Amino acid sequence: MSTTPLRCSTCVAEGVYVRCAPFPAGQEAMYGVVWRCPTCQGDLLDICPLGPLVPDDRTCMNCGGSYPPNEEACAACGLSKDACPAALGVTEPDHEQSVATAQAVFRSGLFRRGVAVLNYALLRTRGLSEAWVLKARFMHSLGFNRTAAEMLEAALAFAFSNDQRVQLLGEQSFLRAECNRGDEAFASADAARQLGSTSVRTHYLRGRGLALIGRLVEARDEMLQVLSQDRDNPDARRGLSMIDQALGAANKKWWQFWKA
Repeated sequence: MSTTPLRCSTCVAEGVYVRCAPFPAGQEAMYGVVWRCPTCQGDLLDICPLGPLVPDDRTCMNCGGSYPPNEEACAACGLSKDACPAALGVTEPDHEQSVATAQAVFRSGLFRRGVAVLNYALLRTRGLSEAWVLKARFMHSLGFNRTAAEMLEAALAFAFSNDQRVQLLGEQSFLRAECNRGDEAFASADAARQLGSTSVRTHYLRGRGLALIGRLVEARDEMLQVLSQDRDNPDARRGLSMIDQALGAANKKWWQFWKA
């Protein structure tokens, strides 16, 4: 399961990574990794479970299932706890190296292995915010935004520094906005502001959330605040343009109503 590149059964050549996407479409628990044989150009599909959102001692690192009491084999996939690290290609590096290790294997298309590296690190060190963020961003790349936001909600129950909590809330706000959940996106960004964050990212995310719930004037103020700190910020410029268009359309409708 994408812990090593697949090999072509005909040519026995090692496949080259092509793409990764949800498989099947319309769900947020499984994904497929496509490899291509460099010899015959045939495609090879590797189907992978997402694994546990929040790993713990009774959770299977392979599929996210649970170990029944007094049993070491996962009730869902049958893989034992002891067999999981080797099956997933994990040598359990020190958690300080885990994010860099995961990033390297992600670049090679070995996503299941990369996620497993992060999960083992998080099992040892709950407050490793960079690992939570990298997991969330991988899930976002698949379009698993709702599930990633739920994972971060659970992660935020653990102990983090103020800056780490702001970082996780920002990621969560972005993911919720991607799901068009404006109220929740604004709540996450506003929680970061209440922790003292005045960063460009926090202002932008508050503005995006406000725009999604129709509080356009306040959203515009947030985009202007971003541009006062970063005048060429492309996201804020695009957001401000969209907000101004929406405000213009609303004012036009209001004027036409009173003229009628």
